[in-house]
Amino acid sequence: MQCGWLHTGEKIEAAPVRLRFAVLRARPGQSDREPVIHLPGGPGESAGLNPQALAGWRQWQQRAGWPHDIVLFDPRGTGESQPPVRCNSGVVPPWRNVEATIGEDDNELTREAARAARCRRRLGDATAAALGPDAQLRDLKVLIDGLGFKRVNLWAVSYGTRLARLFESRHPQRVASLVLDSLVPFTENELLAMPRQLQGAIEQLAVFCDQPASRCASSAPARAIEALLARYRRSPAVLRLGDARWAGRRFEVTPYRLLLMILFASYEPGRSADTVQRIERALSGDAAALRPLAARLEGQARNDDRSEPVFWSTRCALDGKEADEGAWRDALVQAPLVAPYVAQARQASVCDRWPVPEVEPPATGEQAGTPTLVVSGTADRITPPAWSDSYALGRPNVKWVDVPGAAHVSTLSNACAQRVVGSFLRSPEQTPVVDCTSEEPDQSGR
Repeated sequence: MQCGWLHTGEKIEAAPVRLRFAVLRARPGQSDREPVIHLPGGPGESAGLNPQALAGWRQWQQRAGWPHDIVLFDPRGTGESQPPVRCNSGVVPPWRNVEATIGEDDNELTREAARAARCRRRLGDATAAALGPDAQLRDLKVLIDGLGFKRVNLWAVSYGTRLARLFESRHPQRVASLVLDSLVPFTENELLAMPRQLQGAIEQLAVFCDQPASRCASSAPARAIEALLARYRRSPAVLRLGDARWAGRRFEVTPYRLLLMILFASYEPGRSADTVQRIERALSGDAAALRPLAARLEGQARNDDRSEPVFWSTRCALDGKEADEGAWRDALVQAPLVAPYVAQARQASVCDRWPVPEVEPPATGEQAGTPTLVVSGTADRITPPAWSDSYALGRPNVKWVDVPGAAHVSTLSNACAQRVVGSFLRSPEQTPVVDCTSEEPDQSGR
């Protein structure tokens, strides 16, 4: 492993931009001429380059066994890269503020948009633009040049797949191959997708409980969730999170937070039975059963490695146009269980309050010849397999694999997904032939 800093030559608020990076060698003492560069998701997520995380990356590399060096870096404004850029508002983009409560006349979506607007005013136009996609793509090119590579393989997860496709469309001669895990297509509007994502996480629990061997605590988890949502709309549950030796942090379980807790739990399909059991216990009056799900949501909001300004500056540059009102109504119709709790999201659009220069996506139907592998998990409700399949159809250079039982960003933890990528990296022109049918569902890398 080699670690270092990349001096980009740019500044944010008069501070030099320096990116923290690490190179995991596939073979000790040998340098790879065409390494794999990892693009994190989010946007606004870091690769994770603190000592504990690097130890985890080393273990991951040894399990995955890919035939190339792996280059990790924290994008500007995130993780250990300098300077850090934060809003410190406790927001979990794109799904609203975990410090807020909700009532009939007090909408947390509107309050979060106002909070984001205050952050945007504090940052100013120059800083917001310096965190967006164009700046991140410049950083990636400087990283490739600075490490002395003519071509690289890009491995992107979740929202990082958009940045990988943008970079490949602008610099096709620098990209040997693309690995796109949990693809976020440019044809999808993320606000319109949000109700379907939340509803899909609930439906995933119903599918799980319908299996004879599920050992599920409920035969109808959707009905239990619906009843719990109605209860918490009238009177949110109050939990105490943190060290039991102290008073702990007060956490109100509002309907919106409950939906987020279920969505985040769907990242780990191996824990579906546990999620359903906790919902049933909460419905029976034991709200404390939800504490692990709440702690995960709060932990995401308190994660100092991720950057809310990078999130909004990136997302609003690529997906900032307001969703059509008719399309929004259709999205709510397709998600009747969650619709009452997210109906105000369109009117509380953060991107309306976060102006940044727009970035054009690659041309529709572009047929770049770069060998591409698209990986999706059949249990992924954040970026469903249909998104990847739709993108891959009609593109002869694109291979795609749906990994049975895998969830979001499966290449970070699912052994079969890792074997699929390893096979592709060894022979990018060939469709990977890997049998994943016998694999047990694994936890997501998120």
